[in-house]
Amino acid sequence: MTSILHNKIGGEPTLNNWVNRPNNNRHQRNKKDHSLMFKKILFWNSYFSSKDFELGLGRTAFKDAGCRITNCLLSDDRRLLDTSDAIIFHANDFNERDLPDPHRRRPNQRFIFYNYETMVTASDMPMFTQTKHFFNWTMTYRRDSDIYDVRTYGALQRRTNALPPPTSIPVRLSPEVLPPDPASMMMPNNKSFSRHHFLVAKKTKMVAWFVSHCRTDSLREKYFQLVGQHVAIDTYGSCGSLTCVPLRSEKCDKLLDSYKFYVAAENAICPDYVTEKFYRAMAADIVPIVYGGADYSEYAPPMSYIDAGDFKSPKALADYLKLLDENDGLYLKYFDWKKDYEVVRRPVGGWCELCEKLNDPQQKPKVYKDMTDWWYHKDIACLSGYDYLDNLLQQNMTTF
Repeated sequence: MTSILHNKIGGEPTLNNWVNRPNNNRHQRNKKDHSLMFKKILFWNSYFSSKDFELGLGRTAFKDAGCRITNCLLSDDRRLLDTSDAIIFHANDFNERDLPDPHRRRPNQRFIFYNYETMVTASDMPMFTQTKHFFNWTMTYRRDSDIYDVRTYGALQRRTNALPPPTSIPVRLSPEVLPPDPASMMMPNNKSFSRHHFLVAKKTKMVAWFVSHCRTDSLREKYFQLVGQHVAIDTYGSCGSLTCVPLRSEKCDKLLDSYKFYVAAENAICPDYVTEKFYRAMAADIVPIVYGGADYSEYAPPMSYIDAGDFKSPKALADYLKLLDENDGLYLKYFDWKKDYEVVRRPVGGWCELCEKLNDPQQKPKVYKDMTDWWYHKDIACLSGYDYLDNLLQQNMTTF
């Protein structure tokens, strides 16, 4: 489903919208930096428990990623405040009583709002109320950020031996095949089928869901409870009867080999919010069922996922899953994209972009008057689970 939250800018989305773009500069790894002077990036607070934001310190992250420019240094040493070019503040660890002295702030320093969480109802946090005219740049999962960064979640990139990409991809599949028309896809591509027949043979179960948060803003638990009335969903974790510990482990990833589908449902209905749940499934040999506020066509090719929003009811989704289960050729169509693309689990393209911007003398001064206005702007605000489900089901929520 084209997200009811997403507003496109600049017309048709191109492949570069959802491919991990900065890694395409890897062939320029050996080019000289544009500047001989180092650009210092200071982590003012921690990223949860990680003082180095899980990147390491120094230049290593930029060099290992093959960034076009690698003269940036990461540091957590506050003694470097006066000489730092950028200071990063992680939203969830923000402390209004622990901020740099405003009288020591250099005019050309960039204070950066860094956040991966949705913070659906957090407008009263000090991060927002105490930062008027404080931040210069934003670095988040949202595509309207000054630096778009999805390192915590994942991204797709083209394989080195992939065929040249088309100039654009459809925003969504045409209405007559949305969901895809089974009659047009019953005959499997022989090469594709022979390559993947072993994959189907070991899949004896239908739907898996790894979940630990049982009550969410998105009401995903309500929707998939309805789906579960028509097709078996094996739920692992504190919200289900099955166990795999820890949920985020190679052992649990291996468990997915016996399933055909994986529930990649977000805990909030927010624009551009596509988390590791989605990329975990994309990296495995399983088809993700997405449920969220993003326009997924901006993140992955058609026929690589199933969007709950494309179906008139939970039963219709369940019926389609059963159809795929009964026809290997149709099911295997959802793996064709893997010939040309692969999942990057920890992309650092956003940090490459940050380093480039710090080296760009053409960057104009900028300041955010009020972060609340930016984060909670009406045109890109998150949607309540009740509103989303009401739109999705086209019926009164009293049915719950």
